[in-house]
Amino acid sequence: MSRTSALILLGVLIILIPFSGLPIALRTLLQELCGVSVLGIALMLRTHEVQRTEAAVE
Repeated sequence: MSRTSALILLGVLIILIPFSGLPIALRTLLQELCGVSVLGIALMLRTHEVQRTEAAVE
């Protein structure tokens, strides 16, 4: 699965978690894990883009 696809899937999960009917503690944990995952993937995508741009300039 590509990083972009994972980002989209995590976004959908973040939207659906509050309506899942899970206990509050588990919902909170899942939302935090998804949020950290989104942040990590976004940083990886940004780093990859910057490196590709710097390589194209040189």
